Amino acid sequence: MKTTKKKVLVAVAFGLILASCSTDELKKPSEHSLELDKRQVQGRSSTLENTISDGIVGNLNWTISGKKVHDFSHDLNKAVIPSECDNTPFRAVTSYYNNALINGFISNWDGNPDAISVILDDYFVINQIAALDDYKNADTFGANGEYTNYVKNNVRSLEKFWNMPNLITVRGQHTSSLQDLDFIRFIYENYSSASPADVDYFLSIAEHFNTASDQIPENPFYASDGFATFDGFIVIGDGIVSMLSETGLDPKVIWSSILAHEWGHQIQFKNYNIWNYPVPAFNGTPESTRMTELEADFLTGYYLTHKLGGTYNWKRVEDVLSAFYNIGDCGFTSPGHHGTPNQRIEAARQGYLYAANQQKKGHISAPQVVHDAFISRLPAIVGL
Repeated sequence: MKTTKKKVLVAVAFGLILASCSTDELKKPSEHSLELDKRQVQGRSSTLENTISDGIVGNLNWTISGKKVHDFSHDLNKAVIPSECDNTPFRAVTSYYNNALINGFISNWDGNPDAISVILDDYFVINQIAALDDYKNADTFGANGEYTNYVKNNVRSLEKFWNMPNLITVRGQHTSSLQDLDFIRFIYENYSSASPADVDYFLSIAEHFNTASDQIPENPFYASDGFATFDGFIVIGDGIVSMLSETGLDPKVIWSSILAHEWGHQIQFKNYNIWNYPVPAFNGTPESTRMTELEADFLTGYYLTHKLGGTYNWKRVEDVLSAFYNIGDCGFTSPGHHGTPNQRIEAARQGYLYAANQQKKGHISAPQVVHDAFISRLPAIVGL
């Protein structure tokens, strides 16, 4: 069957995945000897490690079209080099859920490589489709829809602040989508070249893991997306918000901050052919990605602290931005480099200072003016 290679959106360094799994934790009941059980477990772990190292190949023929920025998802195929960016509360939370997801998978796995592609690749793609193609409560936010009105109010505020009415569609992503086997069947039937027999086979794998594992599909990584697309969509997953809230942050401020940051990318997309940058925007180089991410941070700080925007004080915004950005992004040569923690905090702080200087007048600068203000500050921000 034809397959398409997909990115896996699970967490952090591969070194964390199997290192924390003891033999006892991975063992399945068996009539064979303890020694044979150990060899079987080691074999399954080796198969998983080799598959991940080579890149997991999924079964769905679907990709996010056009230019996009993918800020909050994680890639199991790319190890994060240990650095000063490593030890943060958010890193501890993501590591915990990463290990729980992989342990839950292995403890219920018989070594079938097709299960890897279904559970550790297709499930993430299915949940992206569910959000972007407006299936399965994509117009609600929060696991039980509890933040729906809050997010929609924020959308209206951003539309008014940046003068962008009815231009951006914001959608929610939920782990509950993956509990619906009929929906999973629908996705395979409509977004893959699988035969009816293949679809039944994939569904049998899904049903087994959904029933046997306490992590699948409930683990928050299955709804950890936070991204913007060039054609006017923003997706925010319940999982990324819940994991950040476990560091002690107010969930409402998290929703506001992610939304403001992704909206900043939408402003960049809207002005893609107008704004001038020191290096070309969105060309896939570390310098380009860092530049556009730092500008989105600047726009976030400006909006969230402006008297006519989010009206937050700097301390409240700084707490959330610190959690967002201290997640280990010291990959200076990576195409996805977002800037160091210090650079990102400073970019947002400069946006805050720019807004503070306007508060007495209650003036909102045009996006072009805010862009120019950021560009003038960029050398000092990058120099940190």
